[in-house]
Amino acid sequence: MKKSTTVTSLLFLALAIGAFVASMKLPFGTLSAPAAAFFPAVLAALLAMTALLALVSALRSSDETAIEPERLRWKKIFLTVGSLLVFALLFESLGYLAATFLFIVFLLRAVEQKSWGLAVAVAFSAAFFSYLIFSFLLGAPLPAGLLPI
Repeated sequence: MKKSTTVTSLLFLALAIGAFVASMKLPFGTLSAPAAAFFPAVLAALLAMTALLALVSALRSSDETAIEPERLRWKKIFLTVGSLLVFALLFESLGYLAATFLFIVFLLRAVEQKSWGLAVAVAFSAAFFSYLIFSFLLGAPLPAGLLPI
């Protein structure tokens, strides 16, 4: 387990470095006016930091503390992919907020079997804050659908 985690971390670190180097061939821009390389470079840096954290964690752990991986559950995979397809189909008609809220509630209740309170709280928070980020901060046009916002 330790060996596979170490190898995977190194592969993701190499991918992040390659993506960062490739993105630096594009114009970077500034924080107020990002250009083509801005988001790929930021994402590559975040991936590199995550890979480094995973690598350090893998190198520090011993094989005795390795946790047995969870069995692959096809039902969860089909439910997730199916709900993603339904989300894509209903995105325009329901709107961003309603579709995202329902999608996350479904994932947390049906796939992960969390409580209704947790599912609603997380779904509301995720839909609301992602709407603020994409609509107001980034200026992305999102469908209003049922909620005239």
